[in-house]
Amino acid sequence: MAEISYPFNADNATTGAAKAVSETQWQNMAHMWGGDRIDRSLTGQVSAAALPFSARAVNATTVQIGPGKAFVGGFYYELTAALNLTVAANTANTPRKDLVVIRVDMAKPAANLAIRKGTNAATALEPAPVRQSGGIWEMPLYEITLPANNGIPVLASRGPYNIPDPVAFPWNASPSAALMPKNTFAYDMDSNGPEEVAEYFNYSDKPRTTRQLGPTRKYTPSLVNVPTLQQGIADRKGRYRWIAPNTMWFSVRISTPADIKHIEAGWYVGISLPTTASAATGQTFHGVIQNTGPRQPGSGMPNYIPITGWVPVGKPTTTCILLYPNPTNLAAGLDGLPKIPGGSSLVISGVFEASDFPQ
Repeated sequence: MAEISYPFNADNATTGAAKAVSETQWQNMAHMWGGDRIDRSLTGQVSAAALPFSARAVNATTVQIGPGKAFVGGFYYELTAALNLTVAANTANTPRKDLVVIRVDMAKPAANLAIRKGTNAATALEPAPVRQSGGIWEMPLYEITLPANNGIPVLASRGPYNIPDPVAFPWNASPSAALMPKNTFAYDMDSNGPEEVAEYFNYSDKPRTTRQLGPTRKYTPSLVNVPTLQQGIADRKGRYRWIAPNTMWFSVRISTPADIKHIEAGWYVGISLPTTASAATGQTFHGVIQNTGPRQPGSGMPNYIPITGWVPVGKPTTTCILLYPNPTNLAAGLDGLPKIPGGSSLVISGVFEASDFPQ
């Protein structure tokens, strides 16, 4: 029979349907339901001792594994009491790394704790777990580092865990995500609008934006240290996108038919960012003024002007200071941008660390 399918209520020799399944067929089917993992959702901070399969080194040749449950290679495994495992002694003068695994052995058949022995080397590497459907299938729990000359083993966790299932909300995702278990990913599907699809992560303190999934969002950047009347003559366009936790990309284009100058009390022309930027270390961006259009008399500025955007160290701020090379003395470095000349366009973009996430 070229075609086999299972499990059904009855066998059918013509179609290949089977009522009963073998252990190997069960494994072929069941491991598709989910990957190997310890049966515990990580929903917040927890101590190593409180986790399933907690472990400790008893002596140079013995490690103890505590109770726990896991899904391995399509089968469920339970350890109901602490179990000691014997580690092969390392009498060599180089270290070795072994793996504590839950091993499904279809030849027994059973799932049991086991140790996969590594190879001694000056820079020892842990052995790879075996995953062979119908044969040996292993899920790692711990790496054991065995120092040279019978040193005490050192254990490092290698076991995979569950996380809370992701959820979706038609709207109000952030306050709704706050009611979910910690470490839950939640999606705002923006069922009432076309541009607000986003992913949130319910962190230990509150839900935080991890990324924006729809198109880039629009904002109108303000001109900093510029009189209100001059703000109105400029064509101001901005785009932004959350691209990672606490990380935003933005792009701004400002075109003006007339000079835009900073006020007397200021020393630079600046722009507003789409959200508050962290000023823990200071941040910079790259831009350019294209000054090749029809100019007003006395522009006194080059055709193309490199611009540096700067968020200085200090308090979180939405202000990006604009700097440009001193036009008469390059050795003088950067000065505050005095104006955006009439007939020109300023373009600046970059990625920055935000001070916090919006709610």
